Amino acid sequence: MSIRSLSSAGKVFFSVLVFSFFICPASIYGAASIPLVTGPLKVTEESYPFCAAARTIVPQDLSRLGYVEEEFLVSGKANIYDFDSAGKVAVKTPDAPYTTRILVRRPAATKKFSGNVIVELLNPSFGYDLDLEWMFSREHFVEHGDIWIGLTVKPVAAKALKKFDPERYAAISWANPLPPGKACPIPASSLLDTVPETENGLAWDIISQVGALVRSSEKQNPLKGFKVEYVYATGYSQTAGYLTTYINFICPLPGAMLQSGRPVYDGYLLGDGDAFAAVLNQCLQAFPQGASAAIIRPRKEPVLSIVTENLLSMTIPARRPDSDAANDRYRRYEVPGAVHAHKRVMELVPRPEDTARAGISAIPAPDCMGPDKYGLTDFHFEYLMNAAFANLDAWVRSNLPPPRAQFIETVRGGDSSSLEVKVDEHGNALGGLRTPYLDIPVATYYAQSKPADEKSARLCSTQGYKVPFEKGKMLALYPTHESYWSKVSGMVDAMVKERSLTEADGAKIKKEAELLSVW
Repeated sequence: MSIRSLSSAGKVFFSVLVFSFFICPASIYGAASIPLVTGPLKVTEESYPFCAAARTIVPQDLSRLGYVEEEFLVSGKANIYDFDSAGKVAVKTPDAPYTTRILVRRPAATKKFSGNVIVELLNPSFGYDLDLEWMFSREHFVEHGDIWIGLTVKPVAAKALKKFDPERYAAISWANPLPPGKACPIPASSLLDTVPETENGLAWDIISQVGALVRSSEKQNPLKGFKVEYVYATGYSQTAGYLTTYINFICPLPGAMLQSGRPVYDGYLLGDGDAFAAVLNQCLQAFPQGASAAIIRPRKEPVLSIVTENLLSMTIPARRPDSDAANDRYRRYEVPGAVHAHKRVMELVPRPEDTARAGISAIPAPDCMGPDKYGLTDFHFEYLMNAAFANLDAWVRSNLPPPRAQFIETVRGGDSSSLEVKVDEHGNALGGLRTPYLDIPVATYYAQSKPADEKSARLCSTQGYKVPFEKGKMLALYPTHESYWSKVSGMVDAMVKERSLTEADGAKIKKEAELLSVW
């Protein structure tokens, strides 16, 4: 057994990428209000949604899958929250007007609807919306007939929308309700993407109000005609951090409840970003002393957090015990071999001409040692993500607790400030949520890469790669194809049985093993 350093994994990038809601007044004393809806917005050759499925690097044909994509504007009033002298959440500024947008992908036929709605807080870390959880789990959502909703949750992304199509998005507003003289002159933001004219803190009531909207019987509900049973919230990277704050500080408020007293959201899935908790408003620099903002507090609504080996050094502060208690249903999965930036994601980002229209300059391809020779890793993190969504749903619907998994094995580095991951004789991480990729390996998975130059450090810190075993080593480990395939098949069957993999993804792994040809 040896040790692999994670001292630099994600540290630079985490600060850039990971760190990288009838109108009635929103109130801390009342249930979530229902926002006004405009749309669906008309789609033409010249005017279409930013982040549309058909306009990614590899276009997605939703109609072929029996799905429809629609875009709506939602408008309402949101509170800006703060902490009072006792450290409790209080209203700082009430009833601030807002308009944001939602992107809806749903079955064309109501009979195909599962009853589940997935509300994803779109990731704004590059200055525009990215639908990262959709990128990972779209096959799972479509297979089950789930409705996916992407929600713009940050002013910097709204700014990009208005630049992209000034007419289509003219009504969008995240205006700071404070007059210029009272706004923070240098708003707090680790991403340097925050300005006094807008207010990040509008997001919390927006998140609640959009969830309440899609559950409502109001005529303006974009999902009217669909029988919504459960609504889940998810976010990846920076917006997983938004959900950490939402769960810990906003969920307990009446404004995050329905008129019935039921919580707006039935459960949460946090994707690779739970250690970062977004501040309540952009004037705040930190949380009150003693508030463990990054650690998920007990909730009766299940919370699943799934993190990659790549960002483990940054997410370890969020580690806490799993729990099946009725008022604290929680799981954390650490996935060895998985990385934050994935080949699959790179294929589904918006086209360069669209990001250019949004006023975002193209980011030069980084020069990373490892990916330059072997390419970005193809580790199938999405399979574990899909199982997490399935288990979240089962926990909510049937009170069926998900399987547990150990943490990735780590030790402190020699300088005590760095974190190192223990690895096996093949160089792969020990512990964590085990998969055939590491337990029946055909390659060494590196969860990070080193930059060839200083300007590449930011992105290389999140880009992993794999180095295939030489044929001689493969034959020593697996003398025949049958011996390899039978081991993979056995482990996959066990994972499907314990619900660490869905049956559909288990079949995909078996097919990969069947097609592997080195013998």
